[in-house]
Order: sequence, then structure tokens, then C-alpha cells
Amino acid sequence: MDATVRKQSENNALSGYNYLIQFLEMAPEGALLIDLEALTILHVNQNFLNLSGYQKEDIEAKPFLNFFIISDLKEFLDRINSLNQEKADVSFDLVLKGVENRLAPVKLHLKKNELAEITEKSVAICFLKDVTELRRLEVERNMLSHALRQVNEGLGLFDLEGKIIFVNESFLDTFGYRRNEVIGRNIEFFFSPFIGYEFQLNILPASINGGWNGELRAKRKDGKEITVFLSTSTVKDDAGQPVVVVAVLSDITLRKQLEAQLRQSQKMEAIGQLAGGVAHDFNNLLTVIEGYIDLLKNKLDENASINSYINQMKKATERAVSLTRQLLTFSRRQVVQPKILDINKTIQELSKMLNRLIGEHIELITNLDPKIWRIKIDPSQIEQVILNLVVNARDAMPEGGELIIETEQIKLDRSYNRFHPDVRPGDYVVINVSDTGMGMSEEVQQRIFEPFFTTKEKGKGTGLGLATVYGIVKQHNGHISVYSEVGKGTTFKIYFPAIKARTSSEVEESERKHLKGRGEQILVVEDEYLVRELICDTLRNLGYNVLEAANGEQALRVYQENADTIELILTDLVMPVMNGRKLARILKRENPDLKILFMTGYDDNAISKQGMVTEDIDYISKPFSPNKLAKKLEEIFEY
Repeated sequence: MDATVRKQSENNALSGYNYLIQFLEMAPEGALLIDLEALTILHVNQNFLNLSGYQKEDIEAKPFLNFFIISDLKEFLDRINSLNQEKADVSFDLVLKGVENRLAPVKLHLKKNELAEITEKSVAICFLKDVTELRRLEVERNMLSHALRQVNEGLGLFDLEGKIIFVNESFLDTFGYRRNEVIGRNIEFFFSPFIGYEFQLNILPASINGGWNGELRAKRKDGKEITVFLSTSTVKDDAGQPVVVVAVLSDITLRKQLEAQLRQSQKMEAIGQLAGGVAHDFNNLLTVIEGYIDLLKNKLDENASINSYINQMKKATERAVSLTRQLLTFSRRQVVQPKILDINKTIQELSKMLNRLIGEHIELITNLDPKIWRIKIDPSQIEQVILNLVVNARDAMPEGGELIIETEQIKLDRSYNRFHPDVRPGDYVVINVSDTGMGMSEEVQQRIFEPFFTTKEKGKGTGLGLATVYGIVKQHNGHISVYSEVGKGTTFKIYFPAIKARTSSEVEESERKHLKGRGEQILVVEDEYLVRELICDTLRNLGYNVLEAANGEQALRVYQENADTIELILTDLVMPVMNGRKLARILKRENPDLKILFMTGYDDNAISKQGMVTEDIDYISKPFSPNKLAKKLEEIFEY
């Protein structure tokens, strides 16, 4: 009886085992039958062989661990033991070692087999799923997600109603929000304060129907207004219907600011070239007019009525000269003589005059940093800068207020240079001139440095004050900026390169009568006929012998014929054919001791960069009076 039962059980077990084997072969995935106690492989199906590349005899009856890489073996064995005891299914992420060490990530699911109890062995069915493609897709998805989050452009995805479903880090940085504050919002939230219904009516439909791009004003979380460039496109399904809109945006606020600065700089440069050219021509004419007025006055008898006419002509000419000099200063073509000075001392010396200038209804406050370095600038021009700014501030406070002049030292780094490309990084002395007046609108601020632009009543200003300030600052390699708000006041900030040096003492020359010449022979080189004639007449009246030439080449010929008698060359700097600088170099090679005096209405970078005159060059600025010319010649000949 026992033998019969045992035989029947063995037949049933064999039948069940065969059924299990057939079941494994029919499985759509790789499948194994393993002995849980010995951890050996009892059977594998064809799908597993296809996946691993092995033959049956290479695998069956072999240890399970020979064919898999397990990152945590202890955890794996503990969970196998749990399966053996509790009959609970378990899953693992493993790596299958195929033939020739080919590796494939797999998902292994183990299920204890109830029929295995008949076999007197604890067995488990293992189903193996190749997750290589899933892992690859997951890695690609992670890489793509990481790339989208790291890209510098702001990126957002929103549905066809405009609701945001994804944004990257740059998008969040652009607007200053956290991710949970953005997801679910409508994309128009960031732009609606400025464009109203434009987004819903035009931009969103255009985005859905193919794409839209353009500049939009937006507002950050902190309230700051920015300008962004937005470009949209659509993602379509298999049927060609749009399902998601992709928005790429860039914060172009800085770029717009720099473009505006460049346009303003180009405009000012163009105006400066025009103003400088006109002023230079006028200077030549005024030199003739002023010179002949002086000569006429010297020739006439003491006739009161005629002298009064001449005096009026002289005054009008002087006003015209002053205007042209302001234009030349604006265009940075006025010759200057910079000196190293203490700006604090200059301001202190001007204070008494400034108090009289602004009146009792305005309080002058100075806050001067005693530790600042020196600056290198023409002393008369820095005074002109301060006076012009003070007058401007006074006129902005008709009802009274405070005028504050401050100095400080500051280091401008590359971050400042990023917003102001025309400013070199380095140490600067800053002069701040502030008022509590009526302030200026943005439109006025854009034009305040243009020549002849003024907001004052007709007859109350020429419009050259701030233009002159601008020219002086630029000519001395400085930088000027203005901060103003209507009803609250204005601050001008002027930056000059700092010089670590002490000021040199200067001795003022007392007024005295200038001596006449002693018959020295001077070669006058000037291309303008009227100017040349005036200079020659003036020199003759001063007691000099005169030769003349209309250009550099003619001057060389005259010099060759009279080299032994010519003691000084008086030459215009800017001339056709050969300029004065080249002429001087040629003559200096022949006679290093030859005295040369340049005449110029502006230097046009011919003497040195930015119009700065070096100490070893003698010059006289047009227009000049006979007395000024006499004084200069006296200095050169050392009378």
C-alpha cells in the first residue's frame, strides 16, 4: 500500500514538474527554475537562453550566483530566506552576466512554487525582464531633465490653456520665484501687467498655431521690471495636433540698457564731431576778427565814440569766442593742460564764491573725504565743471533747498564695467553734486548733455553748461552719470582716475607788461589766408621779422632757404598736405634746437591721446589776442 501511494506521488510530481517546465517555456519573458536551498539553476527557458547567449548545458545545474551581479549579497540572501519561509514574492534589480561578459540590467521576480512541495525540494520560479531599454530611456530622461535645468535660457512648458507644467532653473532665476509658486500658474501671469489681454488674444493662439517670438516687458517677484525675449513652439502628437507649448525666454534687460548706452554714446560722438568742426572753423574767423579789432584800436586816435563801437565789437567777439570754446570742450577738442591737484582743496577754495552764487535760500553742505587721492585735470576746467553743476542745481531749487558736494574714493571693478563698457576698472575719485530740487524726467535725462538742449526759459540759458561738463569729464578719461527723480532731486556723479601723488606747488604769475620782440625771424605756417595775414601783421607790430608759408611742404622749402636766420616756427597743427606735427619732426631732425610753437583750435588727438598736451610741447590756443601771443613768445625766447 505504501509503495503504491509512493509510486503514485512520484508520478504526480513528475507530471506537475513537466507541466511547470512547459509553463516556463511558454512564458514571454526569460524564466528560470531554481533550487532555493542550494541556489542552483534547475531549468531555463529559451527566452533566457536568447537573452544570455548561453546553451542549456552551460547553465542548468550551475550556481545561480555565477550568472548575476548582486550589489548587496547579504540583502539578497536574507530575502531568499524570507521567500523560503513565508512564501512571499520578492523582486530584485540585478545585472545578468551573459556570454563574453556582456552585461544587461534585469528585473528578477521570484515566486515560490506550490507544486514544488511534491518534489521534496524548495524551488522558485524566476521571471526575468530585460530592462536595458527602460534603463536607457530613464538615463536619457534624467540627462535631458538635468540639461534642461542647467541650460542658461529660461525654459517652460505650458498646456494649450497657458497653464505651466514645467520650468527650469533659469526660468525661476529670471522671475525670482520658487518652483511650487510657478507650476500651475498661467504663463500670462508674468506679462499681464504690461500687455493686458494681448497674451490671451494674440500671443497664446499664435504659440499654439505654430509659434511666436518677440520682446515683452515682465515683472519679477521682487517688483523689478525686466525685458525678456520670448520664443514659443509646439509639441504635436502622432495625429499632428499640438499638445504642449514650449517657451524659451531670455532676460535681455542688460542688453537693452547697453544698446541704449551705445546709441547715446554714438549720438553724442556725432554731435561732438559736428560741434567741433563748426567751432574750429569759427575759431579761425574769430581769430581774424578779434585780431584786427585789436590792431584797429591801436591805430586809431583817442576818439571816444569810435572806441565805444570798437569795445562793443570786442565784447561781442569775446562772447562768440567763449561759445566756440564751450563747443570745443564738449567735443573734446579743446587743448588742455592737466595738473595733479587736490580736488578737496579746489572745492574749499571755491566755497565762498559758491555761497554767493547760490544765494541765501540754498544751504551749501560739503562732505569731503580727507583720504582721497589726487586727480590729474586742467585746474580751470575742473572749476568750470563744479560751477556749471552748482548753477544747474541752484536753478532746480527756486524755492530753496540743500546743495551737497561730496568727495569719495572708490574702486570700480569689472562688474561695474559690465554695465558701463566705456569705463575702465580701477581706482577713481568721485565728486557727487546733489540737490533737493525739482528733479528730471527720464526723457530729459537722456538729453541733458546735448549742446543747446535746455529746459530753462528762453534767454535764461544757452544749453551748453552740462555739454561742457560732459566734454571736460570725457577729455580727462572720466565718467559722468546722473540720478534723478521728479520732485525729489538730482545727483551728478563724476568719476576721475585717481593719482597717488601730492599736488605740486604753483606760483601765479603777476600781471606785467609784455616786452616786444628783438627782431627775431619767425616762420608762420597757416593754411587759412586770413588767419595767416593777421598773425603776420601782429608779429610785425610786436617787432619780429616774419616769413610765411601756406602748408607744411611750402614751409620746408622756405626753411631750407632761410635756415640760418629762422629762430622759431609758428605752425598750425592741423593742415592739409602735411600737418604741423610731421613738419616739426622733420625740422627737429635737421635742427634739434629749433624752437616750435603750435597753434590749434583743437588737437584732434594729434598732440596726444584724448587731447592731453605733454609738457615738452609749446602751444597757443586759437583764437588768441596779440597780448597773449606776445606773452607766449616772451616765455619761449626767455626775455
